[in-house]
Amino acid sequence: MEQIPFSFKITRKSNQEVLFDTSKSPIVFEDQYLRLRTSLPEDPNIYGLGEHSDSLRLNTTDYTRTLWSRDAYGIPSGTNLYGNHPIYFDHRVESGTHGVFLLSSSGMDIKINKTEADGQYLEYNTLGGVIDLYFLDGPSPIEVAQEYSSVTQKAAMMPYWGFGFHQCRYGYRDFYAIAEVVYNYSAAAIPLETMWTVSRSSTQLHGFVLIVSSPGYRLHV
Repeated sequence: MEQIPFSFKITRKSNQEVLFDTSKSPIVFEDQYLRLRTSLPEDPNIYGLGEHSDSLRLNTTDYTRTLWSRDAYGIPSGTNLYGNHPIYFDHRVESGTHGVFLLSSSGMDIKINKTEADGQYLEYNTLGGVIDLYFLDGPSPIEVAQEYSSVTQKAAMMPYWGFGFHQCRYGYRDFYAIAEVVYNYSAAAIPLETMWTVSRSSTQLHGFVLIVSSPGYRLHV
C-alpha cells in the first residue's frame, strides 16, 4: 500500500502473483463520482459483470459494460439487461482464478481496455457510493463462485410450484384474453402451473394481483 498518492495491491499469498493493482492510475473519490482502475495481464480471460447480452468471455479492448437495470423489447447484443452483478472472474489458467466483487448498488460503467500508454486495465466509474471490494482468491472457478455466495448469502429454495410449466407474455389486452390462453392449455391437456403477464396500459387488468383457480393455476399480474 502506498499513501502518496494512495494506491494498493492485492497478491496471492501462495505465489505472490498480483491480482489487483491500482498504482498506475490515481483513485478518484468524489461525492457523486468514483474511479478505480486495476492493471490486468495481457489478453486476460475476464468473465461476469452481468447481466448483459455480450459474449461469455468479455472483450478486453475498448469495452464498456454499463450496470444499470434495463427493460426493453428483444435482447440486442452488447446491451445491459435486468440484473446488476458487479463481480468479475479473472481466469489465469495455470496460476488460478480469482474474483473481484464491488459491493455497490450505484449505477456504473466498467471499462476494459488496452492502450500503449496504460497497458491492459479494468476501470470502475460509479455514480458515488463507497469502495467496498471483496477479493475472492479461489483458486478454481468453482471455489470463487462458492466464496461469492458466502458473501452474498445463498439463494432461497425455490417453491414447489416454481418447478412447473410457466408462461409469460407482455401485452395481453384484457383478462378475457388471459383466461382464453389458460383454457386452451387445459383443452390441449398441457399442464400449466403459472401465468405471468405484464400490462402498463390496460385498465381491464388493473386490480389483479393473484388469482388462483382450479386445478392449481396461478395468475400473476
